Amino acid sequence: MIRKILVFTFLIAIISSVNADGLKAYLSYAAFNTPDNNPYLETYLTVKGSSVNHMLVDEKYQGTVEVQIIFKQNDSIVNFAKYELAGPLVDDTVSGILNFLDVQRYSLGNGTFDIEVKLNDKNSVQEAIISFDQYSIDFPENMNSISDIEFLSSFALSDGDDNFSRNGYRLIPYVFNYFPENANTLSFYSELYNNELENGEGYLLTYFIRSFEVDKKIDNFSFAKRKTIGSVNPILGTIDINNLPSGNYLLVIEARNKNNEIISSREAFFQKYNPTLMYELDGVNVDLAETFVNDYNNHDTLAMYISWLNPLSSDAEKTFTISLLRPETDIDDMKKYFLNFWLERDIIYPEEAWLKYKSDVIKVNNSFSTPNTPGFYTDRGRVYLQYGAPDAMAKSYNEPSSFPYEIWHYYVLPNNQRDRKFVFYTQEIATNDFMLLHSDAVGEISNYKWRLWLDFRMNMGNLGNIDDEGIQGGDAWGSNKNDYYYQPR
Repeated sequence: MIRKILVFTFLIAIISSVNADGLKAYLSYAAFNTPDNNPYLETYLTVKGSSVNHMLVDEKYQGTVEVQIIFKQNDSIVNFAKYELAGPLVDDTVSGILNFLDVQRYSLGNGTFDIEVKLNDKNSVQEAIISFDQYSIDFPENMNSISDIEFLSSFALSDGDDNFSRNGYRLIPYVFNYFPENANTLSFYSELYNNELENGEGYLLTYFIRSFEVDKKIDNFSFAKRKTIGSVNPILGTIDINNLPSGNYLLVIEARNKNNEIISSREAFFQKYNPTLMYELDGVNVDLAETFVNDYNNHDTLAMYISWLNPLSSDAEKTFTISLLRPETDIDDMKKYFLNFWLERDIIYPEEAWLKYKSDVIKVNNSFSTPNTPGFYTDRGRVYLQYGAPDAMAKSYNEPSSFPYEIWHYYVLPNNQRDRKFVFYTQEIATNDFMLLHSDAVGEISNYKWRLWLDFRMNMGNLGNIDDEGIQGGDAWGSNKNDYYYQPR
């Protein structure tokens, strides 16, 4: 399931004034299939009610947002819609306005689609919000498959037939993939499509939470149920995340046959903020004797090694190491943490995993360090250490209209991500300080206006029109950014 924020949530530090008092909307979508294999996309749109101008309608106030969505494939329109989304009627615009919520379904089929969304406050003269994205749908005809995962605010039994109802349930979508401190449960919906097993045959449904940084299930967050195959198989669940520490996670759903073989799986990225729960070293029971860390007796060297782990660390680990790196910390506690860190990532060959990573850190420190920041702590260094060397890297430092930039291309990333790019740029190449501007990888900053920001020097006078389609689009004279992005080399 993909979530796109249409008002630059990740770019507040860069564009704090754009749309600051205007329309704020959030969009996500999930792909589903039908029993006769006609895939479609379901969109979930929520609009912040207080960001919409309300007009008097029959002695109450109401806001309206004009929505336009276009799906293209090879420059041809595959599906589209244009409609008005009316908010709830309210007695006044002072005591609080409810958000708008909308669910739509679009028949698309399999393939990769360019998506353009345009939102406009009908009662405002402010410019519309325009968002561009790309999404791939792939439901093989002769294989079992699981739909995307839809996060839910709530669900209940229902016999309704509107867009909020599905397979006997009324599903209220949770549009975001961020769960704040007061979000104690994670509810979700998905579907298993059966093309191999016969109706009535049993299968094992499992779902669990695992760390995004480490391919390992989180203890006490794994569940299994015996199910019976039907033509459509709803998957509905709720997980108590009150005791889930802050961090990046994946919700994973798996279906297994009677031989315990995975017949299909699906995962969804989410973030949890829970500052009251911290990493506990007391729960780490490891024997330091006869391990590779037993010889690390220099406090400063061990502290440096632990700091090098930052690019691979979860949020809880990063927070814990702040206290662990204090001069007065017992060195045995540091050793215990360091050993456990590598056992978590490679229980069979932890030392070999560390030595390979150490070699990579030395490499990025030599290549990416700036006058004020060691290489492992820069954006390029962090990406290199987290994902490895890119398969292709395009560098452009002297284009007339663009800041110096690099585009890294990965053929395959963890979690079955394919064909992912990272765009780095700097405003002063002499410092070697390249910042991550955009990536289409899960969990990374996504900035569909990255081309504009590369050409910021040329477009400085056009910031008021930041959502102008022409500005975000093609190459400026002498620019290769689109060519490098779509065909990195």
